[in-house]
Amino acid sequence: MPSKIVSPAEWQKERADLLKKEKAATHLLSDISASRRDLPMVKIDDPVGFKFDTRDGEKNLLDLFAGRRQLILYHFMLKAEDKEGCVACSFLMDHIPNLSHLWSRDTSFVAVAQAPIEKIEVFRQRMGWKFPFYSSGKTFEMADKAGEEVTWKPGNGYFGISVFLREGDEVFHTYSTTDRGVEVLLSTYALLDMTPLGRQEVGNGIAMFRLHDQY
Repeated sequence: MPSKIVSPAEWQKERADLLKKEKAATHLLSDISASRRDLPMVKIDDPVGFKFDTRDGEKNLLDLFAGRRQLILYHFMLKAEDKEGCVACSFLMDHIPNLSHLWSRDTSFVAVAQAPIEKIEVFRQRMGWKFPFYSSGKTFEMADKAGEEVTWKPGNGYFGISVFLREGDEVFHTYSTTDRGVEVLLSTYALLDMTPLGRQEVGNGIAMFRLHDQY
């Protein structure tokens, strides 16, 4: 039984009060988005030196743009020794939309993982994902050997999002986020947040979900 039952008039008043908070949050998020776009950028000295294995052969970071000006890259947790992909990363990837909408805004999306491309392909097909999913197993070897600092490198295969801008053949790292920063992808959370029971989580809630073929 709900803990608080009120009249329609009382409900309308409380809903109006909440709407003020929701509008304030919307304005704050718009301000944060503007600040994110205004972040300074880091030029990547040798974008073609970062190699990725794909089912169509080797590609470099510049290739991942597929001719578009922007690139969103998701670092997925899957290594050669793993039985299957990370549950939390998989939950996130289940929310990737039809990429035509991103493409219409001159933006590409790819996911990468450290596992060999053969293992990635098996898991991608099992999950039914249509977005590009490549192997970054050797991506950072050159930078590591040179002692180069890479601002978009995830530590120890950690998950996260990195964003890039391309100007001709020049590539710039503009933004990265991880941990709860990736929740922006989750429409499931947005829907649950509108319900009385909410996300129904304890601790690391995102890890409480399952691969979608295991329910």
